[in-house]
Amino acid sequence: MRAADVPARVVTGYQGGERNPVDDTWVIRQSDAHAWAEVWLEGRGWVRVDPTATSAPARIEENLAAAVPAGDPLPFFAGKGLDWLRDVRFRWWAINNAWNQWVLGFNPERQLELLARLGMESPDWRKMTAWLAGLTGLMLLALAGGLLWRRPHLDPAQREWQRAIRRLEKRGLPRRPWEGPQDYAARVAAEIPAAADDIRAIAALYAGLRYGTLPDSSCTTLRQRVVTFQP
Repeated sequence: MRAADVPARVVTGYQGGERNPVDDTWVIRQSDAHAWAEVWLEGRGWVRVDPTATSAPARIEENLAAAVPAGDPLPFFAGKGLDWLRDVRFRWWAINNAWNQWVLGFNPERQLELLARLGMESPDWRKMTAWLAGLTGLMLLALAGGLLWRRPHLDPAQREWQRAIRRLEKRGLPRRPWEGPQDYAARVAAEIPAAADDIRAIAALYAGLRYGTLPDSSCTTLRQRVVTFQP
């Protein structure tokens, strides 16, 4: 065209590509790179003139794999019988694209778009503070609920035994970590002789319910003993 005194230039870029059905995006590979010519026509400006459209029209409409003649080698992922592998690749591309868009490219425009989806069309510091306080409160409630759910549940006998221990702790007689019910009762009886019979009876009932063969009905007796226990 230049030899014919028509201004011309070479343009490089990409054509074709592959649509990712997972997130409806287009994947452009280096194999889709292409070069074509543009000529300057009076009254029209630069006009693309691509002879490839004549030799391989499928390359223009689709991609390189569609334009390769039958029998010629194709890129590995473009071969037949690898649908499952292409599906895995599409999903990986979708994850990678989401990472690029929402993490690496989380610019102010993206932030405003996210806030608009959350119902804040025109966010300011007051709204943001209120949202942050609300989210923090919800997270604390969820954390507290989880801790309460995981808290060990005491059986009735153990609950009554702990109640008796708390009363003795107020008198300065906490149970030591290595003391069993009978040993603890013996030490309390030595410290508070007036409460010896009560604490020994409570310890015996608790030990029998937890580690012995006392029937569950004995828990009522244990509860009554603890209610009246005033060391």
